[in-house]
Amino acid sequence: MSQRNWVYPLVLTSVNTAAIAADTWTAFDAGGIEADCFMIRITNDSDTDVYISWNAADDHEYIPAGDTIEVNFQANASPPGYIAKIKKGSILYVQGVAGTGYVYLAGYYNTNI
Repeated sequence: MSQRNWVYPLVLTSVNTAAIAADTWTAFDAGGIEADCFMIRITNDSDTDVYISWNAADDHEYIPAGDTIEVNFQANASPPGYIAKIKKGSILYVQGVAGTGYVYLAGYYNTNI
């Protein structure tokens, strides 16, 4: 049987910006992402600017209100043939001044069958 390379989406997760604070990190999903992702997208569909952290201690990304960032880990894979992914169980956090709207985390992973 030959191998197939299928792509699957993560279940979309979100944080209500009405529940965030400037001095506290809020996890998108306390259990972490469900699979090793080769791409993630964070969309700030709110009226407030937010910061994203990978460790709940440092600011790693800034996303203005109404903006989106996309990180394609495959673009960082080297040498050729290596696969770069965000590890299953990784927790991403959001912080900022409370606002109206949501910040969404989407991602994609693949599996060989």
